[in-house]
Amino acid sequence: MRANLISIALLSLIGYGNAFSSSPSESRRIRSRRTRSATTSSDGPRADSRRVQKRRQSSRERIVEEAFDPKRLTECQISNEDAAPIDLFDGDMINDPNFLKRRSESSVVQITDKASVNVDEVKRTDSDECKGFEVDHQHVEFISLDSLFPNLNFSEKFCNDGEFRQKIREAMRKDIFFTTPAYADMSAKVAALMLDDDSSLQGTWNCIPKNLPKEMQDSIPARMNRLTNVLQEYLGEDAPTGDELMMTLGGLCGENPTFHWIDIIGVKDRVVSHSWHQDSGKSYECGDTRDKCKYTVMFGFPIEDSYEGTGVFSHVIKLKNEHIAPPDHNVNEPVLFKGTTSDEFIVRPKFVKGREILRYMDVDVLHSAPDVVYRKSVMRFM
Repeated sequence: MRANLISIALLSLIGYGNAFSSSPSESRRIRSRRTRSATTSSDGPRADSRRVQKRRQSSRERIVEEAFDPKRLTECQISNEDAAPIDLFDGDMINDPNFLKRRSESSVVQITDKASVNVDEVKRTDSDECKGFEVDHQHVEFISLDSLFPNLNFSEKFCNDGEFRQKIREAMRKDIFFTTPAYADMSAKVAALMLDDDSSLQGTWNCIPKNLPKEMQDSIPARMNRLTNVLQEYLGEDAPTGDELMMTLGGLCGENPTFHWIDIIGVKDRVVSHSWHQDSGKSYECGDTRDKCKYTVMFGFPIEDSYEGTGVFSHVIKLKNEHIAPPDHNVNEPVLFKGTTSDEFIVRPKFVKGREILRYMDVDVLHSAPDVVYRKSVMRFM
């Protein structure tokens, strides 16, 4: 019995002994782990701090990315379409350093995601040369596709069928791109980049060569053939041709248009500050009456079906009096303004079925890209 107890004690000691001792190979593994530990910690606290900062930065970026929700933000916005106009020529307001003031043209300021223009120091806008008529008509006008092309249920199909909208947009972009001489010699790679769905594209909306006699206009080949096919597929045989759609929308620009067209994407991944400007500051020639005006026309492409909300069209500030560009201003450059105004004067036009198109005179308003963009794109005709 005593021998058995001694044997058990010896076995126990051997067992514990194996736990506290190690073989040569185990010793090498332990030394290797200690060496790696020492090597890792040899960078010191500064390296550890850098790693912590990097992790925190990554975490912040994820939070910012997750926090930006344009749909939620636009749902919180008020269109404010009944906002009162502001008086750019009010003597008291002009002395306010935060009040809107026109800039000159000599350094660079970004006003859209693709276009840059020249600006420099602030100029006062209380000059008589810039003050036009008091605006006694509607500052912003909405137009429906149904009013332009009746009996086709155009507005309903456009607003509620995302595939139709996308095909219209793709066809318009391709037809304009492949009929624009300036793009003819571009490589396939560059062409693909310009035609990318998230890239702005510009050209002309005009489908009839300038100065072509009216009697010869029916004999010229159609330009917007892809667009024609899409319209007939979705609207039937009574649908307008692609050329008719482009010329009808362009015709809303009024007298002496520039024929410029651009499909604007905008900044979609964050909230941006308003950048108030006019495209030219001229809506009619000196001496013309206001029934010979030119307009800016916007054709909105919402990002979802049955959409009703902001984020599609440009935002505007109504003006009490027209603001006309100075006589020496380059007509091909925008008129930029520094500063902003309170939200009570900012109109965020609401896209709704039956209001697919927006129109205004450039001298009647200041406008800006939306602070929150929620759209596929918006096409501007001038």
